[in-house]
Amino acid sequence: MAESTPVDAGVPDRFVNPEVPPDSLPDPETLDWTPLHPRFARRCQVGALIPALVVGAVVGTCQFLFFAGGSFMAQRAPWLPALGWMIVGALLFRSLVWPLVATPRQGYVAREKDLLYKSGVFWRSVQAFPFNRIQHTMTDSAPLDRRFGLANLSVFPAGANAGHKIRGLGEETAERLRAYISERIKNEAATPAEYGHEPA
Repeated sequence: MAESTPVDAGVPDRFVNPEVPPDSLPDPETLDWTPLHPRFARRCQVGALIPALVVGAVVGTCQFLFFAGGSFMAQRAPWLPALGWMIVGALLFRSLVWPLVATPRQGYVAREKDLLYKSGVFWRSVQAFPFNRIQHTMTDSAPLDRRFGLANLSVFPAGANAGHKIRGLGEETAERLRAYISERIKNEAATPAEYGHEPA
């Protein structure tokens, strides 16, 4: 049987990857999650209310034009206007209630090495964006976002075609996060040179 070659203690290891016991893994529920801006729920309500009102206007117009009196459509499909108004009611309910349910379950944590983002009501997810895998970041805001003083932060991982967007941040918070992540990206890129690591 071949003998293993002893490792020279004077030569530093290029890569160390010790095992981590499962009990010592961090619990996402114990993290200090930062919630989204308090006005984000109202912004989502207004954003969803606009198309609901448009659908309501279309249903009302169609009912007036095609289902008035004893028209052909009123005789053949008298249930159609009721179905249309049920859809409008469902859209209105979603636009007003769902943001109040979903927004409190979203949040982020900025750490030294990564950015975490959680979302979801029935299917919950926690996304991690390591700074050494982010190529660049940017902020943006739609007219409705600016009306509520909000902005969005997008991070673009290296090699990915699309970025990941965190919505519902305050304008100042989004800019501070963008500047922080940009600085961390530079630090992560400079780390190998600082410690004298050579590419394998």
